[in-house]
Amino acid sequence: MKDGVKIFGLRSAKAYKMIPALLYYAAMAYFIGASIVGELLHYKFETIDYILMIEKYLFFAILFFSPLLFLSDFKYREKLPFFKKHTFGSSLSGMIIVWMFCYFMAQVCIMNMSDTWVQSRDVYTKQIQLEREENIKKNKAKESVTETVTVVETTISAQSDN
Repeated sequence: MKDGVKIFGLRSAKAYKMIPALLYYAAMAYFIGASIVGELLHYKFETIDYILMIEKYLFFAILFFSPLLFLSDFKYREKLPFFKKHTFGSSLSGMIIVWMFCYFMAQVCIMNMSDTWVQSRDVYTKQIQLEREENIKKNKAKESVTETVTVVETTISAQSDN
């Protein structure tokens, strides 16, 4: 494996580095996949929205997988200005620039979505908020019933002890 590509987090083959790296990469892949599926299921789209969604998730993928893309030992790393030095300071500067650019571009894609998409997003967000509020009310009602039953049981057991 001397000539192979060494991926960030997996280069040293030590478990205490590999496990968090693999968990991070898997969690980010799941997050991006679940976000795409959730958006396709619950939002309404116009044609341009599909293109913007692809661009948005492409920038999010670059954002979340930037350690994999820019800190691994790929050949193109030697041609990138901040990453070719392999020092902490220059790599951190490069990562911050990449993160800021990708986040900015993802937000630009979101801001350019159609009114149909924006309205469906707002409706779905309100629906989720109402469902959460109803669940909170139900849980509070269950807690108050449980407290009442507990108080009644305590009172009955105290009276039966006398």
